[in-house]
Amino acid sequence: MPAPPTTSSSLERALNAYARGFQRWLPSPFTIAVILTVVAAGLAMTTAAPSEVLDAWAQGLWNPGLIRFGFQAMFMLVLGHVLALAPPVLRALGRAIDWIVKSPANAPAKVALLSMLLGWLNWGLGLIAGAILVRGVMDRRRSQGVGSPLEGVSLGVLGAAGYTGLLVWHGGLGGSAPLKVAESGHLASLIPNATWLEEVPDALTLSQTALTGWSQAVTLSVMVVVVLTFLWLGRRVGAGGANALPQANPTPQASEEQGEGGGGLADVLDRRKAVAYVLGAACLSGAFSWAWNSGPWTKLAFVTPDWINMVLLGAAMLAHGEVRGMLRALDEAISGASGILVQFPLYFGIMGMVSGTGLGTLLADSLVGATSAAWLPEALFVSSGVLNVFVPSGGGQWAVQGPLVLEACHALGLPLERGIMAMAFGDELTNMLQPFWALPLLGITGLSARDILPYSLLVMVVAGAVMVGFLAFWV
Repeated sequence: MPAPPTTSSSLERALNAYARGFQRWLPSPFTIAVILTVVAAGLAMTTAAPSEVLDAWAQGLWNPGLIRFGFQAMFMLVLGHVLALAPPVLRALGRAIDWIVKSPANAPAKVALLSMLLGWLNWGLGLIAGAILVRGVMDRRRSQGVGSPLEGVSLGVLGAAGYTGLLVWHGGLGGSAPLKVAESGHLASLIPNATWLEEVPDALTLSQTALTGWSQAVTLSVMVVVVLTFLWLGRRVGAGGANALPQANPTPQASEEQGEGGGGLADVLDRRKAVAYVLGAACLSGAFSWAWNSGPWTKLAFVTPDWINMVLLGAAMLAHGEVRGMLRALDEAISGASGILVQFPLYFGIMGMVSGTGLGTLLADSLVGATSAAWLPEALFVSSGVLNVFVPSGGGQWAVQGPLVLEACHALGLPLERGIMAMAFGDELTNMLQPFWALPLLGITGLSARDILPYSLLVMVVAGAVMVGFLAFWV
């Protein structure tokens, strides 16, 4: 008589069923953006005439300030990816892989730790570096052959660990909402028709949002519990029937000779280190000068999307050391930004309808009526997490939800920076549920969303408990 299924095997089947259902029933993010546009338009027509709604949508769709925001976000992702493909970074990741494979049972925890640390610096860097680490461990297992100690490492657990950089990015240096509100005048632009506009600060620096003591306590605590979770998973979940290595695909490599060089002046300049070093040094010098002239460094007023992108561009040029290698990495990285390029205008159109009609006030009043000042952080956290399933871009979500955060915080007297970070934490948490940004990792590793989602969902539950605890008892 066969033994009854264990609780762990039943849980695994349930999680796998969830992953299959998610992949089967959830449409593409672009389709979701269109559906949300239609829903927002329908709601806006309850407070304004159709012609007014259409005009507000059109004004938001091509709002110059928001289009600039979309470019900033796209540039940040691409440059983080390009930096991850630079030869010195790839060599450093190779040494990290040597450290990871020394203890196979701890490999997922080590991958998660490095992915989160790099994701704290820049979400594109953390995402791609995490994928390279996962693929590196898989390649080591392939090269060691049958009987390798790495055969006991679950590839699904390993892949989920490589995705955890997207769980902490809003608490670091690259969070979309914290960086955007650090720009002068951005907050006021979200609610141009508010009667209390004079009460809105010109900007909130990173030292007031993501890098406050309580925000970093949340992020550090999440990192600790996630690493502990993967230490447990590394020993609890071993090789199974679905643990076969995917077909070997080319892994990211350092810049190599490619194509035919004519040997002329153009080829010499493209390969000359001086060209890359001049631009790289100029970018980093400009960033330093910008920071030096922005006031007290402790306030971090200089940390804006433009400053981050200047640093990333300079670092990428210096790390690649030649224009041609940089451009090859750019060709590989640019496809990952296609989602931002085509979806952001639709999100901006939704924001236009929210702020340009009575819809923003209606939604804010509904939120305020359903909660209190004591529970507003939790309400913003939960609503942001739900919305992130449908709007998987942090920048796009801020464009949609930002006006509502401002309205609700003003109505209930919650410090604006607390409301912004509560929303940001909800946004990053459900990245573990929404596999949109895992696509580059899946492409590099050959894994499927079904492989990693059961374990990333478990991580989401654990990290969510930490975040809710902080919001309930500290914020």
